[in-house]
Amino acid sequence: MSDVKVIRYLLANNAPLTAVVAASKIMAGLVPEGTELPAIAINHISGWWYGEISEQSKTCRARVQITVMASSYPEQKQIMRLVRAAVPRTRGSIAGVTVDSILREPDGPDFRDDELGIFMQTQDFFVTFSE
Repeated sequence: MSDVKVIRYLLANNAPLTAVVAASKIMAGLVPEGTELPAIAINHISGWWYGEISEQSKTCRARVQITVMASSYPEQKQIMRLVRAAVPRTRGSIAGVTVDSILREPDGPDFRDDELGIFMQTQDFFVTFSE
């Protein structure tokens, strides 16, 4: 999906973020089990297609969820701050996609898996784009 492509592009091309999380660990879809942390998953949650502008162009308002996975709570919070800074409220052509807007939703709850030693938090964005 173009919404995930846009968000991944912004994250993977942000120097402060990739100094902490390698671009190869910023993944569209699920992070494979056993991946060394920290890592980031980007998933399409929902989309609403509307206002067909022409037979070849449609607009979508999609909800995208970013999940930060880290080895410690302070690292989780640091990466989440970097994620928010890497995805500005913006518009224009991003990764070849015509983006009308990117809007941040309230942040998600903290999660952790003591058995695996993973600290997680989510952040959702609404990406409005044309295809």
